[in-house]
Amino acid sequence: MSRGGISGVTVARLFGITIRVHASWLIIFFLFTWSLASYILPMSSLVGGGSFWDGQREAQKIQSQFPEKVQFDLQELLEAAGQLGYPVWPAWQYWFFGAIGSLGLFVCVLAHELSHSLVARRKGIPVEGITLFLFGGVSQLKDEATSPGDEFKMAAAGPALSVILGVLFVALYYGFGDAMPAPARALTFYLALINLMLAAFNLLPGFPLDGGRILRAILWKYYKDMKRATAVAAWWGQAFGAAFIIWGLVEFFVSGAVFGAIWLAVIGWFLRHAAKASVQQLAVRDAFAGLTVRDVIQPQVVTVAPDLSLDRFVDEDLYRHKYRSFPVVEADRLVGMISVRDVQSVPRAEWPARTVRQAMHQVREENLVHPSDDLGSVFRKMAEEDKGHLPVVEDGRLSGIVTRHDIMTLIQLRTDLGGRQRPGTA
Repeated sequence: MSRGGISGVTVARLFGITIRVHASWLIIFFLFTWSLASYILPMSSLVGGGSFWDGQREAQKIQSQFPEKVQFDLQELLEAAGQLGYPVWPAWQYWFFGAIGSLGLFVCVLAHELSHSLVARRKGIPVEGITLFLFGGVSQLKDEATSPGDEFKMAAAGPALSVILGVLFVALYYGFGDAMPAPARALTFYLALINLMLAAFNLLPGFPLDGGRILRAILWKYYKDMKRATAVAAWWGQAFGAAFIIWGLVEFFVSGAVFGAIWLAVIGWFLRHAAKASVQQLAVRDAFAGLTVRDVIQPQVVTVAPDLSLDRFVDEDLYRHKYRSFPVVEADRLVGMISVRDVQSVPRAEWPARTVRQAMHQVREENLVHPSDDLGSVFRKMAEEDKGHLPVVEDGRLSGIVTRHDIMTLIQLRTDLGGRQRPGTA
């Protein structure tokens, strides 16, 4: 669970929450499919879809039947197992069910994050969406919990659901496993293991993992100070990150497991980076406290009329004011935006005959801001969408413009002056 923003491709909407997938998730999909198809499922097939560690023991027995062969690779092992009458699957099935298992991981992580988001929404915290990426999932919340109790419930919801799913799959495996086809039985065991491991990892008491957020909630209640609780929980997050990096180095130098060592080190780096970033995000949120768009709005805005020809717009506005985009206003109402890119899309020979109205682009509703909007939320929106400025609209009329530069200048001034919003305010 996180308050940060990670971009991705929208794939669905569940319970009114936008679900996105980041390109980095494809790496996990490939790695898990490969791992299942090249080792876990072949081992499971040797024991009729049972646990892969039971399959490992069976593989050792198979190899012992061929003392003249020092070491089998996977293909040789499966061929030998087939000769001895073991229920070996066709090769394509390992990859097919490996892909299904990776999609199962996707669903389990999504369910974990949805539980966070639904609890957050019940506590009155708006949810911008959920993004699945390389290291799992991110629930993008617009604000922090307002009490230790709410923080505890939001953080605990994910691991609790993962444990419930894990127990259900365990019950399904042991209760009905013998009646299942071998591939279904193997995937049931795998999903039970994945959910329990997901819960265990997330319960590590290091921020920003769920366990770290639970720790922060407990410390917050004890200290009566969210900042202090966050600092302590984030320290533990960085400590766990360092432990994973050290573990990776030990794996590399002792066992020579290059892939496993790199993966552990990457997880450790991510935890340390995320813990530091979470503390910084909290400091930024405090800096934005009480500020709205009205505090940075520029009411004097250079606008252009929709019926102005493009050649005149270029000569009289673009070159003169040297802005890259302008609001297009008609009777004080914002009707669109015209940018350098919009002008470039029109052949130069057509500029005298084409108007701003014909070249401008519409402003999406989500890119309109209002004077009373929370400044922190607007700044996050600008950063996530790489917008340098956004139009400010009130009752359909253009009130002014807000720029990322002005926001950053105000925050810096507020920080330098010890948190004072502006002269005359406390």
